[in-house]
Amino acid sequence: MGADGETKTTNADFMHYALKRCWAAEGASEEHATAVADALMIGIRQGKLNQGLGVYEAIDLTNQMGLLDIKAVPEIVNEGSSFAVYDGKRSTGYYTMTLMARTAIKKAKEHGIAVVFGSNHHDAGSFGAYTWMAHEADCVAQTSNNSVPMCSPLGGMGNTIAVPPLDAIGPSGEKPPVWMSTKLCEWYDADTAQAVLQGTKLKGDYVIDPDTGALSNDLAPYAKPVEGYGRVYDQTCFQNLGSPRVYMLNLWNELLTAIINPLGIITPEVPSLTDIVEGKANGTSVGGSYYICIDPSKFGAIGDVEAKSDRFAEAIEGTKSLPGGRGCRMPGSSGWKSLNSGAAEVKVLASHWEPFFTTQAGRHGWTEESLRADWEAQK
Repeated sequence: MGADGETKTTNADFMHYALKRCWAAEGASEEHATAVADALMIGIRQGKLNQGLGVYEAIDLTNQMGLLDIKAVPEIVNEGSSFAVYDGKRSTGYYTMTLMARTAIKKAKEHGIAVVFGSNHHDAGSFGAYTWMAHEADCVAQTSNNSVPMCSPLGGMGNTIAVPPLDAIGPSGEKPPVWMSTKLCEWYDADTAQAVLQGTKLKGDYVIDPDTGALSNDLAPYAKPVEGYGRVYDQTCFQNLGSPRVYMLNLWNELLTAIINPLGIITPEVPSLTDIVEGKANGTSVGGSYYICIDPSKFGAIGDVEAKSDRFAEAIEGTKSLPGGRGCRMPGSSGWKSLNSGAAEVKVLASHWEPFFTTQAGRHGWTEESLRADWEAQK
């Protein structure tokens, strides 16, 4: 038992099979179901416990509420040699972002740099899934989307800005790459779930009482469970930001995801989680997204880039640690090692495991045992 709660170890191939099978059973095409399962498994292999199995609930919820069009195929509605704009057609962000990444990488390989915008799609899970595609192609990528409004501007009390992911990566050789895989907020709905299920507290006073404005680190008193789910929790409080840097990056990200995105919707105009849960929403849970890709081989030898990245990582890892510290490391290094190892087993949160097999798989008459038997039979 750790700060993130009890984990369960399972076979990675079985987890991929179960995710793909369940989304396909909802009506997704082979390509769509594969995109969802592939991206979720990268999040799981990264060790991002709240961006793995449990985040499947976000698209399941919007699908059950009739907001998501599982049959839709995202399409390019405008493009040039080094840019494109995708209409997600109310599909998942998993499908849309996968197509956006492929397009951006292809265009960057031709022209050195490309930017692809997306809109009208739902949640995309861990954005490390999409930057990893660029890393495998020896490219640089930065990507994000905005989200349901769940954060207050610095100094305010009213959730009008996003809780966005921010992911960026570069090429590397034998050492971990420069990989930024973070969030531009202090907490997600998953943290609300953990506050209730595990009694965990936030690392700072990031909870704003909606009546008094008092700050605390405890989400549990404001939690609103959503029946049948283990990660998706609504809440009645506001979110406080702890740093001007995070605030400024959040606003800059809004510029890229929505303001300059021709189809983008700004966060204050995206339905809230409460709207979605209560059936009051009439739009997607994401207002806009972007994917920037650079192919450094267009500007010099890729071997030189990889060698410099490795020397930089060596310098970081070789830096003397603070007294009592665990040593310096490259952020994302454990995920990089895990993804490259292709380990047979992965860990997921137990609090996400049970709702998945009870709610998502159970809806189709399946159990963990029946899905495992089917997986074994098709191997």
